[in-house]
Amino acid sequence: MKALNKTIKNRNRNIYLKIARNTRLKYTFLINALFMIGILGFSGNAIAQKDQSVTDIFNIHLNVKNMHLWHGFVVTPGVMLASSIEYKSADDKFIAGLWGGASFNGSYKEFSYYTKYNFTKSFNVSLISHNNYSNSDTIDIFSYDKETSPNFVDIVLEYTPSNDIPLTLYWSTILFGNAQDYETGIDGTLTDSYSTYVEVRHKLLHKKETKLTAFAGGAFSLVTDKTFYSEDAAFTNFGLLLNKDIKLFSQKIPVAATAMWNLETKVGALQIDIALF
Repeated sequence: MKALNKTIKNRNRNIYLKIARNTRLKYTFLINALFMIGILGFSGNAIAQKDQSVTDIFNIHLNVKNMHLWHGFVVTPGVMLASSIEYKSADDKFIAGLWGGASFNGSYKEFSYYTKYNFTKSFNVSLISHNNYSNSDTIDIFSYDKETSPNFVDIVLEYTPSNDIPLTLYWSTILFGNAQDYETGIDGTLTDSYSTYVEVRHKLLHKKETKLTAFAGGAFSLVTDKTFYSEDAAFTNFGLLLNKDIKLFSQKIPVAATAMWNLETKVGALQIDIALF
């Protein structure tokens, strides 16, 4: 009888794994299709617009950083380049782009895609596919398998109440993918955490070409105790951001300095981000 129950249990588990695998494949196809349709479709419409030149619609950006920070994490501690190609609609509402990051020593490699829609000047929503394959033995840019792939997708909402209130609310929730964003049960089943990172930004100073902003962020999950950012709900990121235009050879170059402390990991760091173009 025990042997029979074990056989039935294993058969049910195999069926579950097969369904889950097929579901992940559908998610993979869907997310890549959405990004490609968004980027290529809107780009095609952009070329047909006569009131705006191609140079205004498409842009290339290149930044150099002494390190790369994200949501309280030091993604890479080494000097790196961040590059992107971006499309922006004529009304500045829709943005789609490809983002690449690479450290000088080759230890960090990332190729991500993003779309963003500005509903108003104070509210926007983004969908981002983070594809960091720095520590992966095998690379599959199209896979979002939670057990084998480092790729994951999150949705981001940003809201600024008004110009009179110097606050910005930032909300990010991981939708699916790996990122270790799950909790393993006693029976071995995996429960998605849908980890959420929330940040409040407060503008302290904004005069001419200098802006100083304070920020504080934390992580939580409504499904599991563990989150992508911490073992349980916690403050994971707070610090200061200084934006300033630096004159170099009669040119103004935007520079951003971020001082960050993570109460969960006990880590602090200072990132310098120079926008070359």
